[in-house]
Formats: sequence, C-alpha cells, structure tokens
Amino acid sequence: MKASRAVYLVFAWLFVIGVAVQVFFAGMAVVAGRWPWTNHISLGHLLALPLLVMLITMYVGKLPGRMKRLTWLLFLVYVLQADVLIFLRTSAPILSALHPVLALIDFALGLMLARQVGVILRIGETPATQPLQPDSAIGD
Repeated sequence: MKASRAVYLVFAWLFVIGVAVQVFFAGMAVVAGRWPWTNHISLGHLLALPLLVMLITMYVGKLPGRMKRLTWLLFLVYVLQADVLIFLRTSAPILSALHPVLALIDFALGLMLARQVGVILRIGETPATQPLQPDSAIGD
C-alpha cells in the first residue's frame, strides 16, 4: 500500500512538472516563436500517462475518498482540455479559449494531490476524521 502511494506521489509530481513544461512549450511557440506546436501537442498527449498511473495507484494504495474524487476530477478536466475543447477552435472559439484556463486547474489540482499524498506518506494512515493536511503543512 505504501509503495502504491509512493508511485502515486512520483507520478503526481511528474504531471505537475509536465504541465509547467507545457506552459513553457506554449511560450516558446507563441511568445518566442522558436518552436513548433508539435512539442506542446506531443507532451500534452503524454501527460495522460501519469494520470492513468495515478488512477490505478489511488485504488491500490487505498487513498482517501476525497483524493480519489479529486484525481478523477483532474482526469476529467485534462480530457476536457486536451481532447475536447482544443478541437472546438472553429466551431466554438470562446469555449476553446478555456484551454489555457483549464491548464491552471490541472496544475492546481495536480499540485494539491501531490502535496496531500506526500503528507499521507509522512504521517501514515489517514483516518476519515483526520484532515488530509495537518495545520503545520498549510501554513498556519
């Protein structure tokens, strides 16, 4: 169980780092005009892999229900962003403009999940009555 949680942690951080690199790739294509969009597109498709590993290891690692729901939410936001909205450029350009906004949500959810599983690994089991992050971990 602990090993599955550690795998979840690694892949959650890989996802977060991947989203940050995605933003850099988009900047290189749009702002700097130095790289083709294929770098951004290819990495975007690869980011499904860490999410799939997270979906599996959250069950094997018996993570709390809230984390499972947030992981599914992250996966759904990713699919909406990468596989739905981006293809609406011509038919619904305003909706497709939500693509970078959803990247912010991907980053925030991924970061939150990575931090939460890190806390769980440090403190051990998380009873249903105990908050996912102790007060000291959230800056109080």
